Amino acid sequence: MIKRFAQESELWYTLHQQIFRDTFKKPNPIILYANHPDFQQTTAIDGDIDIGTGGVTEGLKNRVVMPVMETNEMTRHVIGHELVHAFQYHLLLGKDSASFENINNLPLWMIEGMAEYLSLGKKDSYTAMWMRDAYLNHDIPTVRDLTVSNKYFPYRYGEAFWSFIGSTYGDTVIVPFFKNTARFGLGYGIKRTFGYDDKTLSNLWKNAIETTYKPYLKDTLQIPVGHRLIDDKNSGKMNLAPAISPDGKYLAFLSEKNLFTVDLFLADAKTGHILRKLTRKISNTHIDEFNFIESAGTWSPDSKRFAFSVFNKGRNRMLVVDVASGNTIDVVSMGKAAQFSNLSWSPDGSSIVFQGLAEGQSDLYLYNFNTRQVKQLTNDKYSDFQPAFSRDGKKVIFSSDRTTYDQSLSQAITFNLAELDLATGKITDIKVFNGANNLNPQYSSDGTQIYFLSNRDGFRNLYRYTPATAKVEQMTDLFTGICGITEYSPALCISANNDIVYSYYRAQKYSVYNAKETEFTAKDVDARDLNSTMAMLPPTRAVGVDLINSNLNNYLAYPKIPIDSIKNIPYKPQFKMDYLASTGVGTSVSQYGTGLSSGIQGVFSDILGRNQIYAGVAVNGEVYDIGGQFTYVNQTGRWNFGASVSHIPFQTANYSVVPTNYQLNATTTIPANEERFDLIRIFQDQISLFTAYPITKKTRIELGTGAAAYYYRVDRYSTFHDTSGAVLSNTHTHISNSVYNAETTNNGIQLIPFTTYNVNAALVGDNSYFGVASPLNGYRYRLQAEYDFGTYQYFAPTIDLREYVRVAPVTFAARLYGYGRFGNTGNLYQMYVGYPFLIRGYEAQTFYSTSSKTPTNGFTIDQLSGNRIAVANFEVRMPLTGPERLSQFKSKFLFTELNLFFDAGLAWNAGDQIKFQMGPDQIGTTPELDASGKDILVNGKPVLLPVYDANQRVPALSAGISLRVNVFGAFVLEPYFAYPFNRTDISRPVFGLGFTPGW
Repeated sequence: MIKRFAQESELWYTLHQQIFRDTFKKPNPIILYANHPDFQQTTAIDGDIDIGTGGVTEGLKNRVVMPVMETNEMTRHVIGHELVHAFQYHLLLGKDSASFENINNLPLWMIEGMAEYLSLGKKDSYTAMWMRDAYLNHDIPTVRDLTVSNKYFPYRYGEAFWSFIGSTYGDTVIVPFFKNTARFGLGYGIKRTFGYDDKTLSNLWKNAIETTYKPYLKDTLQIPVGHRLIDDKNSGKMNLAPAISPDGKYLAFLSEKNLFTVDLFLADAKTGHILRKLTRKISNTHIDEFNFIESAGTWSPDSKRFAFSVFNKGRNRMLVVDVASGNTIDVVSMGKAAQFSNLSWSPDGSSIVFQGLAEGQSDLYLYNFNTRQVKQLTNDKYSDFQPAFSRDGKKVIFSSDRTTYDQSLSQAITFNLAELDLATGKITDIKVFNGANNLNPQYSSDGTQIYFLSNRDGFRNLYRYTPATAKVEQMTDLFTGICGITEYSPALCISANNDIVYSYYRAQKYSVYNAKETEFTAKDVDARDLNSTMAMLPPTRAVGVDLINSNLNNYLAYPKIPIDSIKNIPYKPQFKMDYLASTGVGTSVSQYGTGLSSGIQGVFSDILGRNQIYAGVAVNGEVYDIGGQFTYVNQTGRWNFGASVSHIPFQTANYSVVPTNYQLNATTTIPANEERFDLIRIFQDQISLFTAYPITKKTRIELGTGAAAYYYRVDRYSTFHDTSGAVLSNTHTHISNSVYNAETTNNGIQLIPFTTYNVNAALVGDNSYFGVASPLNGYRYRLQAEYDFGTYQYFAPTIDLREYVRVAPVTFAARLYGYGRFGNTGNLYQMYVGYPFLIRGYEAQTFYSTSSKTPTNGFTIDQLSGNRIAVANFEVRMPLTGPERLSQFKSKFLFTELNLFFDAGLAWNAGDQIKFQMGPDQIGTTPELDASGKDILVNGKPVLLPVYDANQRVPALSAGISLRVNVFGAFVLEPYFAYPFNRTDISRPVFGLGFTPGW
């Protein structure tokens, strides 16, 4: 299989080379995974890879990363598509990596649409269905619409546009247009290539679509057969993989009804009323992701259980749920078939047939509930797809490429029907509409006929085949079609009571219909009658050089590389640069000296991304302010591990005024005041080892150990004043730690170097879904235990629990956070709970404002520091501006979130008394003193100030409103108004500003 893949990748290289007129001087790496679950765990690409991603090509190393797909056709298409991207990157970046800015000039529809057109060509009935839908709904986009709106799927509309360009101007104009757009931008790229503006080009494309489809639109109403059960009125826009129960009472389907996730819903099959979620990704720990793109579930014969395929723990697994309770009653791994889909339950309830992908082949398998064994039913190079049991359980009908694979020169591999006799293992090919895609076969309720979907005339309609007579009938005549999210997605199911349920595509939405067999009007058709006119993208006739389609039609006519030229060689990792960036350079000059600010960061990895190096160096001031970090991460196995070494300088300051004697000259000394500004540098030298083990996609274990040394440098900038305040001189001196600590005029600050060692372990979970500025659904948690020893010895646990409950249009968010040091902490710095990312309204600078008054309840800033902190937050979050389906006001650029919040925070030390009140208890009074230290008298009596218990701590409470603003994805800005209930030093709400995303 690998050698065949290598041959086909070289064939695609040959075809694309003729279009791009470009040659790779070095081999272009392709990283191939055995299946999609393996691909989702790739280390070559950072970030999550969802189920809908067929492959990725990245530009820095120009790697193609992809899995073996479920069918030969899909694998061939994906490698052809991704190699177009490889040529695009090579064309733009091959000589100068600075040309990355040129890529930013290219809209996504141009990049992806070009890859689709060059790998599929002009004949694509699925994309043609989308274009007919655009025409039917008077929603043909302009070039500007494609560029600025996310309404139009870039793959489908982009492919159609490029096909229009190739058909109208010839394929030789494609690459020049692409290069002009990359260099000059879309508007001038169009003008430079075609001689007119984007509006004219848009009108020409629109006219081509309208001219092509107008003669075929006989019925503008387009009312499908049956009763509409599920649509965007009672569910989402994508209502997929319908599965009706055998008794015809219930319908299971997948939908993004709740916006953030695709979940499994249960509905009444007669009324369409959605009863509940049958199960959901957020709450079911067995589900990392539903296998929803090209798969459907199946009902047990008694209509009491439902089985479906999910992604979990690095492979597909079958979940069986009890329909009445929603409880998961079985989780099954299907042996060597790490990826499988399209399940069908046998009529006797003992087994399930499914398609499975193993060792590069897509075959049929049978799982037996009694023996819990998996049996392979087919074993060959052909792709067997979408199996369904016969009503008597003796046969399985399925789609297969066994009559078309390698039978023509074209790159397209189509599907015919086939029937497997389970007793004998004999496969009977059903050659109906040979050359069309005949998919999703289902037996009729009485088992005498076979329903299936076909694009034999360029449209996607329902057909019926009678094996006894070989009669073929067309059951629907739809302008768009019966289809799922892709051409190969299941969109048809039939109950045992003559109910036919199907997904209908219209207005970029998928609705579910239910009809009886008798409601359809059957029309006899010839099994050999094929017409691909409506499968051609507009305009139907091509003018000029038609190189792409000619090449695709003769794909296998090109010579293949010899099998014996394909060699296995050991993999040897070599580091290459992924990323290098600078923060810029800045300089400053002041009384404190000359400063420099700059930094550089780099990321390096091997071709598989299994070994990664992160390195950075920065300076912010003088030579003493240079810091750096070097981190190595190994991701070869499931246990990821790494090491890090760093030197980080921090700065703080101390200010004091000290009486002194000033040496005016060699013989004269006068009294003076020394105004000291002590710049204190804290240096942290640290080494750490860490490892992580993912239990599931949502949960992982982290372990680590490390050592850190902290030491200091003090630079004193002194200004000497005489007793009248006149400046005498300025000096800069370095003060040693021993001298500094011996001084009694430094506000009690002691700079004692210390060393710490630590070991830690944590359990981390996260299945949250981020909105425009904060998570809006799911949960997060971190439970950590850490032991520190060395100069100080203490135990430091962390508890961080976060829950997000979406009740559209708002989210209720709650957090409980706690961290503490238990043991000998000495003079270790204390933690401050008043930061705005913990509680709002208590930022340190607001306590020192000139408008602040003396507090009347004893609550001061000292209440907010301690070795132990606890925080509780509650928010009501509402996306205000942003994406249409999420926010109250649609905006393409301004992404904001409005929040009402309540915060509570507590900081304390060992031995402190915690009291739940607004301030500490008053324990006495003391006279108020003037600047000279004498009592202040009023009417001869001293003014008394209250004295509060310094060993009592109270929780700080606040409430208010905030607006989080996502600033172009770079950072989140949060201005807020908070009313801090404990503070009597202020008379109005506190305004503050945060720079972190919502917790």
